[in-house]
Amino acid sequence: MADELSVHIRGSDHCNPIKYQGINRLISDDSPQDEVPLMMHEDGFESENDSLTRKGVKKQGCLSRLLCCSWECCFCCCISIKNCLTRSKELQPRTVWLGHKGPHEEKYPPNKIRNQKYNIITFLPLVLFNQFKYFLNFYFLLVALSQFVPSLRIGYLYTYWAPLGFVIFVTVCREALDDLRRFRRDKEVNSQKYKKLTRKGVVEVPSSEIQVSDLIYVEKNQRVPADMIFMRTTEKNGSCFIRTDQLDGETDWKLRLAVSQCQALPKDEDMFDIEAHVFAEKPQKAIHNFVGTFTRSDGMTQQDPLAIENTLWANTVVASGTALGLVVYTGRESRAVMNTSYPHSKIGLLDEELNNQTKVLFIGTLVLSIVMIALKGFDGPWYRYFFRYVLLFSSIIPLSLRVNLDMGKIVYSLLIQRDTDIPDTVVRTTTIPEELGRVSYLLSDKTGTLTENTMIFKKLHLGTVAFGQESMDEMSAHLLTAFSQTKHGTSTPGATPARKSTTRRTVVTRCYEAVKAIALCHNVTPVYEDDDVEMSETVEADRDQNVNVVYQASSPDEVCGQSYNFYNDYK
Repeated sequence: MADELSVHIRGSDHCNPIKYQGINRLISDDSPQDEVPLMMHEDGFESENDSLTRKGVKKQGCLSRLLCCSWECCFCCCISIKNCLTRSKELQPRTVWLGHKGPHEEKYPPNKIRNQKYNIITFLPLVLFNQFKYFLNFYFLLVALSQFVPSLRIGYLYTYWAPLGFVIFVTVCREALDDLRRFRRDKEVNSQKYKKLTRKGVVEVPSSEIQVSDLIYVEKNQRVPADMIFMRTTEKNGSCFIRTDQLDGETDWKLRLAVSQCQALPKDEDMFDIEAHVFAEKPQKAIHNFVGTFTRSDGMTQQDPLAIENTLWANTVVASGTALGLVVYTGRESRAVMNTSYPHSKIGLLDEELNNQTKVLFIGTLVLSIVMIALKGFDGPWYRYFFRYVLLFSSIIPLSLRVNLDMGKIVYSLLIQRDTDIPDTVVRTTTIPEELGRVSYLLSDKTGTLTENTMIFKKLHLGTVAFGQESMDEMSAHLLTAFSQTKHGTSTPGATPARKSTTRRTVVTRCYEAVKAIALCHNVTPVYEDDDVEMSETVEADRDQNVNVVYQASSPDEVCGQSYNFYNDYK
């Protein structure tokens, strides 16, 4: 047979005799007799000599290079298309007219919130890319692909593709479920109704249809849909409080002031009778800074500077009264969206540990394969035996562990959401729920993060004397004494003498002056909690005093002091 093959090679005009010298050497009578396949082929035993006469190795090399080139070309094309589609224009300052479009109308982004990671086109490619960038999945993908090579096949195809396909299927379903939940949350936010002031009256519009220059009402305990300039409020003092915990993480309330020229108008509809516009700086990430001007051009031109105190950023909540705002930034140009990073796939420490352990086991399979080749000898096609040993030892790496891990994450997420000890808990991702069990220390920059900014007035220290919880009755007695002296026309305990007295003040005087300072030096606004609709539309200061009142301010210590004064009925 060797002679016939040699004659055939020499007689071919398109073959190189030197190229087949290795084949003639292998099929000679001196070749070893124990060169048999490690495992049975699907079609029976296949000799190494027959497999060597094929050109499968050469074809596989060309196919690999073709696949690599195709993948690189596709990846470059996707990156180029993404850069073209997501090319953002240069942000510029803008002039927003009051209640109508300006003469040079610009196109602004829609006021839609989108927190999804994928869309219909990018879902499957991105999920597969995120999965096969891990060494565990990529290793088993190469093992499964190697079974298409006849000389490396050691079993049935489904024994390698079925476990890998199940792992990828579970991951795809999990990512689809998480993205579906994000889509539902975004839809709920975008469909929230708001009152819009127009020349024809007040109409309701969803949050996604709000545009720049719209006048939007934001009621108490309602989320601000877009970045707005605070124009008017139902409060007589022209101010209101907002909660910014969803924007900067601080739970204390912030004071906001309405534009004085708009607040002075008799009613809201009169805003359409004036000619005014707002000049706003270009959109930026700074949530504590803003530069702008409000210009009224009908009659005498008047300008008012605008600062951060005149703004209502998106995702903040109005805490008192009803605010009327002029929309200046929408969608991805709002402060909240610009400070939000693009959602990406998160990796837990458990996944990283599993990936590192897989690399260690892979190195172990390489060492075992080299030991087996060394025991057999490096004669013949030893490199083929090496790859086959690597494939045989691949069962050391447990792919089922990844399946159990993915299924466990889904179960953990469901149990967290249904736990009665932590009601209303929302699991926003099923990728890293096990990371909650790794939390050992909680580091905080201030105590308000842990105490929810709730303070209790426990002690008042006045130099040589201190009043605590157990001595509040004595403090009340001193205050009653001071009030009785004022009522009977005697000298006021808190009156400042014309010249500095050499005598020391009494305890009654010191208590009176301390409580008076706490009662006057603050910026606290009473908020009345009730469920009556008619009462909710009235001004906070005109409410019935019998309604449950809650003190709110930008600092919790001020609220603490006023709660103490209210407890002692100091007026």
